[in-house]
Amino acid sequence: MVAMPAEQIQQQVDELSAHIIINQIKEGKKKYIKTYPQHVCRASEVGHPCERYLVLSITNWADKKPHGPEVEFIFEGGRAVEDLAIKDLEDAGFKVYRPEPDKAIMESKPRITGHIDVRVDFGSGQVFTGEIKGLNVFDWEKLNSLQDFFDSKKPWIQKYPAQLMTYLYIKGEERGFFYLKSIPRFQPKLIWVNLDYAYMEHILQKTERIEKHVANGTMAEQIDDPEVCQHCAFLHICLPEIRQKALEIIDDDELLDKLQKRTELEDGYREYNHLDDDVKRAIHGKEKLLIGDYLITGKWITPKGKNPYWKSKIVLLDPAKINPAV
Repeated sequence: MVAMPAEQIQQQVDELSAHIIINQIKEGKKKYIKTYPQHVCRASEVGHPCERYLVLSITNWADKKPHGPEVEFIFEGGRAVEDLAIKDLEDAGFKVYRPEPDKAIMESKPRITGHIDVRVDFGSGQVFTGEIKGLNVFDWEKLNSLQDFFDSKKPWIQKYPAQLMTYLYIKGEERGFFYLKSIPRFQPKLIWVNLDYAYMEHILQKTERIEKHVANGTMAEQIDDPEVCQHCAFLHICLPEIRQKALEIIDDDELLDKLQKRTELEDGYREYNHLDDDVKRAIHGKEKLLIGDYLITGKWITPKGKNPYWKSKIVLLDPAKINPAV
């Protein structure tokens, strides 16, 4: 029997101790994860595309599946980003006001509650209401106008305009702003937003429907959008109905295994595509480049009967620097 090298034993001990420490840290975060009663719609959620979710948030708040410690880390990071954003604005010499929690409440029907992040006087004497958001750099780069929020494929980003416009409506203001910080580079971006009364009327009408369902003990229809459902904290309540409405249920272990592997690779695939697009833009029109150990060549290709396009080729001259096993 061959004895395990001391270095390998130490490595396994280190990995085990690190795993135990991280698990204890995650357990420590669980004390901050709590579910509270909700009596009216919240500004941060009123833009949610599923009205059943908004009803359940009030009537079945105790059934809401709590988020895990991994998400709690994200929330803590968001609060840290908010502090960084406030510092940015103050360092620039602007007058910054941080409203007290839960002061933005619409007392008339329908009622919407919320918490304004910040109000800022940029030097004109007029104070503007703002929402601060920390976003991964991929989403941050895509958001440059109000329409970009609506066009986003991510439901939580689609909700942001309703939140800010609700605060503007409550305060009787025509104009506000989003202050976005990219993660991990923490770069700032400011997007002005004008109050859209037609859109706000849509939000108010939806809120009235939610209140009516709550008062009458009825339930809104389910949304037909799996992208929204997969992130829903009430999926366990709606899931039986979703399964009943499925057109076909099959038993195929091989296909199920492929679907599970597809899910595991999805985030990496998206990141690859984003980086690939960035690289292609940077090397477009470059005939020959040497960057580190990467040789890049390119040329125009003109297919018969089609428009010409630029084709680049990237060669890693020393693969061992990326994969030492090569």
